[in-house]
Amino acid sequence: MARPHEMVVTGSSESGAEEWSCHSCGRRVLLRWPPHHERVVLDPGDEGVVHVGGRVGGWLNARELRWLSDNGIAWA
Repeated sequence: MARPHEMVVTGSSESGAEEWSCHSCGRRVLLRWPPHHERVVLDPGDEGVVHVGGRVGGWLNARELRWLSDNGIAWA
């Protein structure tokens, strides 16, 4: 099994969505959190690898964690 790739916040869009990037494979997504949640894949990178992400000191509520899981993002 391949090691997970780590996604990190690299910026934000004018709409307020966060840009998350994977330095290992180039995957880039825009994430907007609930209640107006949205995920836009800018560059798919390696779709065969699990991508994980997290923030230092960042806590997510159950709804945000469920949304991440529903959109194929394992949150650590």
